[in-house]
Amino acid sequence: MKFIIKHLPFAGIIAINSLAIAGRYRLESLKSYVFIISAIILLNLIIAILIKVKSYFNYGISGIMILGAFSVFLAPSLGQIYLKNVITALYVGLFSVALFPPLFKLDPFTYEFSKKNYPEAITKTDQFRKINIIINYIWAALFGICIILSKITYSDDGGIQVILSSIIPIVLLLAVGIPINRKLPAILMQTTQGEQMHFESIKDLFEAMPFGLNKGLAEGLDTIIQFHLTGEEPTDGYLTIKNLECTYTGGTHPEPKTTIRADSKLWLAISNNEVSGDQAYINKEYTVDGDMTILLKLGDLFAPSSEAEEDVKQKPKEIDFEYKTFEPGRIKNIVVFDGGPRNTKFSKTTFMVNHFCRGAKSAGAEIEYIKLKDMKINPCTGCYTCWTKTPGECIFKDDMSDLRLKFRKADLIIFSSPLYIFSVTGIMKNFLDRNLPNMKPYMLIENGETKHPHRYPEDRQQGFVVFSAAGFPEVDHNFDGLKGMFRCLHSHSEKSFLMGEFYMPGAELISQPVYGERRKKIELACSNAGEQVVKEGEINMEFMEAVSDVEITQKKFQEQADYFWESLDGKASYLKRSPKLEYTGDI
Repeated sequence: MKFIIKHLPFAGIIAINSLAIAGRYRLESLKSYVFIISAIILLNLIIAILIKVKSYFNYGISGIMILGAFSVFLAPSLGQIYLKNVITALYVGLFSVALFPPLFKLDPFTYEFSKKNYPEAITKTDQFRKINIIINYIWAALFGICIILSKITYSDDGGIQVILSSIIPIVLLLAVGIPINRKLPAILMQTTQGEQMHFESIKDLFEAMPFGLNKGLAEGLDTIIQFHLTGEEPTDGYLTIKNLECTYTGGTHPEPKTTIRADSKLWLAISNNEVSGDQAYINKEYTVDGDMTILLKLGDLFAPSSEAEEDVKQKPKEIDFEYKTFEPGRIKNIVVFDGGPRNTKFSKTTFMVNHFCRGAKSAGAEIEYIKLKDMKINPCTGCYTCWTKTPGECIFKDDMSDLRLKFRKADLIIFSSPLYIFSVTGIMKNFLDRNLPNMKPYMLIENGETKHPHRYPEDRQQGFVVFSAAGFPEVDHNFDGLKGMFRCLHSHSEKSFLMGEFYMPGAELISQPVYGERRKKIELACSNAGEQVVKEGEINMEFMEAVSDVEITQKKFQEQADYFWESLDGKASYLKRSPKLEYTGDI
């Protein structure tokens, strides 16, 4: 019944056009037909209003036909124009239907059709309305073009003219309008800004998620996420994300890449941004098995485009430094001076160094690892006895005598220190200060810089590499003090030269299982760098850049860091709660 009511005006206007052509547009002979058809259309319109059949097409075309009928009987000259331009009148009606409703704050005509293809959780959003208004006005433009096309003279032959003026606008609508209707909504869903969707139920959530995939962030993603939800809305189902498409299937997948187990009420609150998913995970309110790195992307993958784009990932600046290189095979003896106060279970800096050493050892290098915190190293008093009374010898008889010799004889030195107040640790600074006896007090000017000459001319040139990890998520600015100190050591030394720098921002994150992908990337970069420096005498910048890429936005880092520290505030020890990063290989 409703189908007939909605589409009867189209049949009516086609009937009038056909009769007008057959009757050669003779007004008197067509009046009875126009009256009968228009009366039927008027009755149809009244019924549609009474039974609340909402159809802009019905209203618009019915209105044009009724106005045309009045012109036939009350203004014959206008009626004659109407009968000769029935198809044009049709497009005028369609143009009016598309143009005017949004101007009066009414739903666009496309909304009626779009609602059938999307779940209510999407159709009630402001973003969905914006999309429909855009598409609505595109259709208005197409109908406007059709008005013009229906009036163009294509042929002097009346029959051919009627056929072409009727067919060409239809071809335009089929060739342009239909593809727009099919493809543009998905494109606009990615580009128009909208508010965070609010879901009333888990069912609404999973129905909406396939339509809310942010394809810009889903590039290259191929995964299956299984959900096992309990509580008020027990649900088993999985999302498949592949080829920039997302589908939801009820049930259990035999081989999901990620499995999330949570209370349904909690997961709904997380999806509605009422509860932080990061905080809930840190507090162990839900569990994740398999590939946990998807948790880092899940929120942004289904966030409104404006929200996902607002918080962009910070990229470190390109490295601008000319590092020292040696001939291949030159580096055989490596000494690591670790200035960190922690043991290897907790030190992210040591984590990098260990993997660098693994690569170097695989290439044939001999490695000695010295934990400076276990050495007896008195602080330098600045007495200059090592420059005056006993040249090359410090007044303190502690472990530094042997350490200075190891320093001098190494082909490559590794300086390992976490970032402490934008510089090295006190342990590392103390060690560096106590190397003063290896220099003479005299002044040497080279390349516009004043430096102290090396005390032992027989020592050959050596390289050094710096490793440091920091809590903040940016490399730029945070490492400037430490970086500046070691680059000064490079420029002020006759024998020791910088070959590479590995600065890891946001270091606390890599001990979390969810950041396993980044951790593996750092492991591989450091290991490859260690192997390369031994085999080729140089280190590619891409390895250093891989370590410096924090792969998280500032906002998300802030949220996760705050949740972590809040979970410890007055409750637990950091070293007891922090996941371990113990290295299992031999150095």
